[in-house]
Amino acid sequence: MKKIIALSICSISLFPIHANATELFVGMEQSHKKTNNKTYVNNKMDKHNKSLNISSLKLGLFNGDKQTGDRYEFIYNFGDEDIVSGLDLVDVAIQYNYTLPSLLNSELYLPYLRLGASYSRVAEKNPKSQKKTKYDAYGYILGLGTYYSLNKNLEFSLGFDYGYKKWNDITLYQGTVNVFAKEKIQKSYIGLNYLF
Repeated sequence: MKKIIALSICSISLFPIHANATELFVGMEQSHKKTNNKTYVNNKMDKHNKSLNISSLKLGLFNGDKQTGDRYEFIYNFGDEDIVSGLDLVDVAIQYNYTLPSLLNSELYLPYLRLGASYSRVAEKNPKSQKKTKYDAYGYILGLGTYYSLNKNLEFSLGFDYGYKKWNDITLYQGTVNVFAKEKIQKSYIGLNYLF
């Protein structure tokens, strides 16, 4: 967990707007994710769909005004499943939410467009050598959502994301299984943010 917090702070500090973005926020999201997986195991293709419930923690920065500015977010997902069950998984994303003018002439409702990049890693432990072999996946995220302000410091977010993720070639179980996988992801979510 310490590594995740350190990575979050480091990621946020690398944003180019950091000098102008003095407002932080934290949040959590609950989402329902549908994945369409194409997996090739030893050159045999397998297609399957999954539905998962995901909980996420969020750390972010504002670019501009606290209520209407664009946002940078670092997301850590819990409850996600890896492409090959039974392996340890880390799943994170960095997102940019571009705030649109309110369609209702109200600052209570603020729609946004989301662009993001995702990263996942699974690890297999060799029972003989006790060494962990790690495999990575990279992807993109496109989304649309809205914020609803409850008060000066609390807001809800509601939205839908589409994503694509491709896993690097994976060799499992001491080289006996070769896996190539890609995922198409649809995610609907609701979140609660605390604005400092």
